[in-house]
Amino acid sequence: MKFRVAAFALFVTTFATQAFADPAYDLWSQGKYEDAIKAGLAENNADGLGVAARAAASDMTMHTSPCMDCVKRTEDIARKALAANPKGALPTIYLAAALGYKGRIIGLMAAQNQKLGEQSEQAIEDALAAHPKDAQLIATMGGWHFEVVRVGGSMLARWTYGATMDKGLAFYDQAFKLSPNDILINYQYGLGLAAYDADEYHDKIEAAWKRVIAATPQNAYEEASKKRAAELLALLNGKDKKALEAKLDSYMGIPQ
Repeated sequence: MKFRVAAFALFVTTFATQAFADPAYDLWSQGKYEDAIKAGLAENNADGLGVAARAAASDMTMHTSPCMDCVKRTEDIARKALAANPKGALPTIYLAAALGYKGRIIGLMAAQNQKLGEQSEQAIEDALAAHPKDAQLIATMGGWHFEVVRVGGSMLARWTYGATMDKGLAFYDQAFKLSPNDILINYQYGLGLAAYDADEYHDKIEAAWKRVIAATPQNAYEEASKKRAAELLALLNGKDKKALEAKLDSYMGIPQ
């Protein structure tokens, strides 16, 4: 299945914890993203490049306004990491995130011309074939469905791309069975649903963000995601829908 809409940055924005002794990873864990990028690139191997891609993507998603330079850097490093580790799960997520952010900045027609959506989908599918039980990859595909429907509308998404909200929810259900309390999967799940229809999916969004708030962060990125979830949850349960929409856009890299 091919789609021609920029894939959800999912995944976002999805960054798994990784337990190994590595200076670049330690820097990333502390939120020192620029230093982590430099250290990971200097290692110039699959692990180091993977951490550099993680740090670049983390920095990209922490911006509250579109940053094309950040997007290009994340894409470049993620591709280098994938060249060193083809079908790597985490570099694939970071590449999909970069392509999704890029598509939002340049617009639908340009994204179609550059086949950003096709690139994202193929990379995710290839990685899933190699890592069928990776919760974050599964969630990334769930977010892919959410975003296609959000951008194209339910009818066009279903007829043209085979994408539906139900399929996206099903992928997330699989991910939650594997990793029910993952901060970033829960955060992005709520983000994707709220961007599509915060009223219809209010209870699912609220439950997901409450799980984020209740969890113990393991690194600076998870801590930042927890703070964002708390902020978004307050807006979700408030009366100012425009404020919620504006905050969602800022956290998803959608130009104002």
